Amino acid sequence: MQKSFIALVGAFVMALTGCTEKSPADNLAGDAVKNLQGTSWQLVTADSSANKEDCENLPPVMDFLDDTKVSGNLGCNLFNTTYTLEGKKFSFAPAATTRRMCSPDAMKLEGRLLNVLQNTRYLTQNAAGLMFWDEKGQLLAQYEPEKTSSCQ
Repeated sequence: MQKSFIALVGAFVMALTGCTEKSPADNLAGDAVKNLQGTSWQLVTADSSANKEDCENLPPVMDFLDDTKVSGNLGCNLFNTTYTLEGKKFSFAPAATTRRMCSPDAMKLEGRLLNVLQNTRYLTQNAAGLMFWDEKGQLLAQYEPEKTSSCQ
């Protein structure tokens, strides 16, 4: 009888801890994003020596438009898609892109950013900008507010 009671209590405790399992969103840095509409962001790059007026090598950007639409460039090609946002949960719909061929470095960066579009499951924001996270809570990319440029 006592063994049955201990087994029952153990099963009950396991059921309770399973119900309170934390989501990766609980551990992400930053806050939930309130509104993206009308904002523009550029990829944070490690290359701080990049010429800000180099119109051939502008940083990748994302422009969040009306009605959950987003467009921008991936370092080489242009893209457009839509997104869903619910608290910290975030995802992009499959994106349409142009199909230009660029330098190997630009294409490598573009591949990384296509991965961001495909695998983002969470989005947070802090004073520095937006952070895109995968389903395991791994940081995929960070974007900062877009800086103005004389390139058009």
